Amino acid sequence: MDYISQFKEEVDKELEIFFQRRLSGKSGIEREVISCLREFTLRGGKRIRPLFMLLGYWLNSDIDREAIRASISLELMQSYLLIHDDIIDQSDLRRGGPTFHKLFKYDDRINEGIAIVSADLADAFSHEALLSSHFPPDSLNRAMNIMAETIELTGVGQLMDIVLPLGNEMTIDDVTAIHKLKTAQYTVNGPMKMGAVLSGYSNMEKIDSYGISLGIAFQIQDDILGMFGDEKVLGKSVKSDFEEGKKTHLILYTYQLAGEREKEFIRRNLGRKHISDEDFEKVREIIEKSGALDKTRELSEKYYKQAVSSIDDLTEDGKKRDELLKMAEKMVKRIS
Repeated sequence: MDYISQFKEEVDKELEIFFQRRLSGKSGIEREVISCLREFTLRGGKRIRPLFMLLGYWLNSDIDREAIRASISLELMQSYLLIHDDIIDQSDLRRGGPTFHKLFKYDDRINEGIAIVSADLADAFSHEALLSSHFPPDSLNRAMNIMAETIELTGVGQLMDIVLPLGNEMTIDDVTAIHKLKTAQYTVNGPMKMGAVLSGYSNMEKIDSYGISLGIAFQIQDDILGMFGDEKVLGKSVKSDFEEGKKTHLILYTYQLAGEREKEFIRRNLGRKHISDEDFEKVREIIEKSGALDKTRELSEKYYKQAVSSIDDLTEDGKKRDELLKMAEKMVKRIS
């Protein structure tokens, strides 16, 4: 196990402590919602964002209890963003269980309303968790500013992800721009920078070089797994992205490389709910045989190599360089 990943258990413990405190004295719908937030947040998950915050902190300081306590703010932020994302995508599964808006017993409109407000609570909890850590006020203010900027950029990326696919002219560069804003900022770059400022590390531009490239590579790999991965490992259907009509690098490269008949088959079925296993298998076959899968893997590898090439600029410490490399490999060479 790499050094940073050993802190996952400590992050989980701090999350449990946080939720138990929030549940104390609560009743009715408030208690029900917080209980659901606890279950949803602690259900599965690799704690990628807290661990990247700790990695950023470790660039300049030993990891301590306060850093771990502050890091749970990123997992609470993740819950807030995932709940909204699952409503937007009308997804049914998340981390091997129901999406948050499927946890309640009312009609769809009420359930989604509860989920939206619950996500807002998770957002408030994320700020509370960060501010309750005992760092100097100036450091906390800088970390809060990075968190606010991260959420803003993620929101812009989400808006692009909703609107751009509605047109017919979406490009490879558009998809990459969405990944940069929607995923890279809140998965790697923002968390690392938050940890870095709390430890007094100042070379933010070098973190950008590592974090943005790695975040893009991670999301491209996520899109590949979203169509070609193992459902039991992923905890969601491999059809879901295609049924939602997502124009990923896989799809756009297929439009560039496949024959007209194959492209028409993809266009006709993209966004089709409840696509048959047979038709979906044909979609995957077209993507693979056209060369789009290999092309997408090459793009992920390109951004991965960009991230790796920036490691030496982040620190002179050999152990920390090795850890930055291991975390990068873990993000891109994964199966879930």
